Amino acid sequence: MAEFNPALTPPQATVRTELYYASTEDTSLKQVFGVQSIPVISAPPEDITYRTLESSTEFAVPGVRPYETIEVETLYYKEQYDDLQEASESGDLWWYVKLPDATSPTGSNPTVIKWKGALSVSLSELPLDDMIRSTLTIGKSSVPETIEGLPTT
Repeated sequence: MAEFNPALTPPQATVRTELYYASTEDTSLKQVFGVQSIPVISAPPEDITYRTLESSTEFAVPGVRPYETIEVETLYYKEQYDDLQEASESGDLWWYVKLPDATSPTGSNPTVIKWKGALSVSLSELPLDDMIRSTLTIGKSSVPETIEGLPTT
């Protein structure tokens, strides 16, 4: 059995993953700094299950993708917090999650996940002996899509 497939791009760590937003699609992207983690952007469809009288087995067919907001925790930078608060008042924004450059075989067009959604900004929990953080709650008003490389204008 083969232990390595040279045809595949090597697995990558999450280091150098970046989050951007823009008020207009693909123009004037602004990076969000201090990102702690990015949760699942596009969850799998929920199953629709069914049973029949003649069987002791439950069956399932694919259903629809559930709507889920995305909560991104960031370190608190006052200037960025204020900018994001202002941006949240302008309606839906375009969001871009850029995976590390090494996700591209050539290194020049890394995988990017892009969608449109509303933003709400708030302070996170303020625990004892920890950094001050903010939470970006990002909605989805479009289906997330995968593109190659960040838009440049």
